[in-house]
Amino acid sequence: MSFFARVFNHLVNEVLVQGLANNRVFQKFAVRSNAWMTELAKKSADKQTQIAEQAQNFHKTFREEMKKGVDEQFKRK
Repeated sequence: MSFFARVFNHLVNEVLVQGLANNRVFQKFAVRSNAWMTELAKKSADKQTQIAEQAQNFHKTFREEMKKGVDEQFKRK
C-alpha cells in the first residue's frame, strides 16, 4: 500500500472512531449490546450447567438399569 493510501486510511479511521466515540446513539447501542451479550453469556452458562447435571443423572440411571438387566439376565444375586 502506498504512503498516501496509508495516511488517508489512518485519517479516515481516526475520524470514524472519534465520530462514533462521541455519538450518543452509538454509545447507547454499545451499552445495550454489552448488557445483552453479558445476559446471554450468563444464561448460556446456566443452561450448560443444567444440561451437564441432566446428562450426569441420565448416565447414572442408565448404568443402574443396565446392571439390573445384566443381573436379571444371568440370575446374579
